[in-house]
Amino acid sequence: MNPVRVGFVGAGSHANGVHYPSLHELELAQLEAICDLEEERLQRTADTYGIPQRFRDYRQMLEQADVEAVYVCLPPMGLRDIAVDCFRARKHVFMEKPPGVNSRDCLAMLEAARQNHCHSMVAFNRRFAPVLAAAKRLVDEKGPPVQAMAEFHKNMVGQKSYYGLSILVCDIIHVVDCLRFFLGEAAEVHSDVRQHNNDWDNVFNALIRFDSGAVGLLSACRVAAGRYERFELHGEGISAYIRAPEEAEVWTSDRDCQRLQGAQLCGRDDTRATYGFLDESRHFLECVQQDREPLTNLADALESIRLCEWIQYGKPLA
Repeated sequence: MNPVRVGFVGAGSHANGVHYPSLHELELAQLEAICDLEEERLQRTADTYGIPQRFRDYRQMLEQADVEAVYVCLPPMGLRDIAVDCFRARKHVFMEKPPGVNSRDCLAMLEAARQNHCHSMVAFNRRFAPVLAAAKRLVDEKGPPVQAMAEFHKNMVGQKSYYGLSILVCDIIHVVDCLRFFLGEAAEVHSDVRQHNNDWDNVFNALIRFDSGAVGLLSACRVAAGRYERFELHGEGISAYIRAPEEAEVWTSDRDCQRLQGAQLCGRDDTRATYGFLDESRHFLECVQQDREPLTNLADALESIRLCEWIQYGKPLA
């Protein structure tokens, strides 16, 4: 198949750290156009990756550049309108998480994608981290999991929440999405949300019962000593303890343990590969080529953002 012709909206540090180099490496992609408001950043990124068409207005890019898909790498506040315009231009869209400020934004983008028969994908890279995907596969082979745990801590003492928005929706959603990836859809949520010496919610604990009967546990603290992310996934006679992207231990008895290493599974010690950034782009491009919906499409992402809102506010906003 021919490479997917891709345009970019946004040339910030995260996009330059993972998305541009990933697409530059993948033969599935052909980087055709780029748009950014900051001229120096625009030209520097375009020169680095040999992107021929350069724009300051994304609407001009949609009108003039012959692209099939657009990467929208922006903060959540400006994401909805740009993504909707891309869908209306009949472009498939890969977007950074979170999928909008709230579930209402996500739903609006989903409706636009459906109306214009476009594919969508939200960058929940943990699902594509090789150690997490391999550990989940081993547990699933034994039967349906019965319990999962996700913890995600950072030290944000004295800081503001990202963009002034819910830290649960903006960041912790990564591991909430993994709980859904492990166990399915939520049926019941019991949560405790606190503002510890702060004016924004920064400590989250939740017990979640899923439609499957499995139970999920969330623990996320933003006044911790430092960054720490870990998962557990338990089935009958099997348990996985996961530290993505580095390693996982999968136990099938007190003595039998299979140890997984991210670098070994990828064949390289590169965060873009071990943390799933490279594989998520590969998955999106293959889906565009094959005309099928990506795993973390907007309909699926809507359930993750709704679950975050359920945990924080007691109900989804949309």
